[in-house]
Amino acid sequence: MNNIKKALLIKTSEHIDEEVTLLIDGSTIVCFANVCPYELKAGKRYSIELKLNLPDNYSTIESSHREIPIEKIGKGFVYNLYGELHDDEFHTFTVLFDEGVHYDHPALNNKFIRLQVERIDASFL
Repeated sequence: MNNIKKALLIKTSEHIDEEVTLLIDGSTIVCFANVCPYELKAGKRYSIELKLNLPDNYSTIESSHREIPIEKIGKGFVYNLYGELHDDEFHTFTVLFDEGVHYDHPALNNKFIRLQVERIDASFL
């Protein structure tokens, strides 16, 4: 499985070259553009591949917080993602595939969880 999505580029950062604000499946999210082989233009749609960047000592917990699927933490790229874990699929603001979370936390399979990520990388295809 892959994490290829269509995204609308809302803006790029004036201060951090790799910071992009995207609209993906109805949610606005700030991502780290780790691969960008061409010049980006706000207002244009792009095919991107998303990758969750987890810290080495990441943790996830079962959660009952269901109001929003994504919560920005601070001014950087850190997010709390909320959603259901189904094997290697994490159903949050969009469906993301990450088998590591499933293997690291098998007791949370088919549960609603909170997963904190260091950042979400976006590779522009």
